[in-house]
Amino acid sequence: MNERQHTKEKHVWSGRDWLLLGINALIFVVMFVVFNDDLPAEVGTHFNGQGEQDGAMSKSFFWLFNGIVTVALPAVLSFLRAIDPRRQNYKFFNDYYYLTRWAVSLFLQVILLVVIFVNLDYNVPTLHLVLGGLGLLWIVIGNRMGQLRSNFFFGIKTPWALTDEHNWKLTHRLSARLWFIAGIVMFASAWIIPSDWILPVLIICVLISALVPFVYSYMLYTRRGKA
Repeated sequence: MNERQHTKEKHVWSGRDWLLLGINALIFVVMFVVFNDDLPAEVGTHFNGQGEQDGAMSKSFFWLFNGIVTVALPAVLSFLRAIDPRRQNYKFFNDYYYLTRWAVSLFLQVILLVVIFVNLDYNVPTLHLVLGGLGLLWIVIGNRMGQLRSNFFFGIKTPWALTDEHNWKLTHRLSARLWFIAGIVMFASAWIIPSDWILPVLIICVLISALVPFVYSYMLYTRRGKA
């Protein structure tokens, strides 16, 4: 095996990826063993803007679906590096990429646990917990987003940033600040605002996190074109 092949294989899957997969699977199995018998045949899985249940699925499909989302999805993210045309850039932010997959995994596991508690008739502030969890996730992602190098799967992938390294760097520096601030706002708001305000705060924070970097990236592109 030559050095190039060895590097590629190491890049696709590592011991840390096995650890992430194993712990996610263990958490999921523990929740299944502990709660499966107590859950109803139809499990509520969808909630409206007031936190009221308005959708359900069979218990078997509930476990299957969440097994795929909470266990398989983080594992799939590990393989995306292998098919990214710019996979050589991942070595510059591999620790951050790993941290983000952990953060996403834990968030999904917590949301699954919240849904289970709701179906077991515990008095759970669903919307507040979701907003607070998303706030923490935004903080973790935004805190080090400026470290990202150009790639096709992770980050703010505007067409102008993907074709201009300088545009990519400036866009992600701004995005890092916006995501971090939006995360703080969501996390703090989760514990101090009424339930009716949760959804508007969430939508505003997500839109700002997504749209402002997009517009900024385009502005950088037009300025560079004029120069």
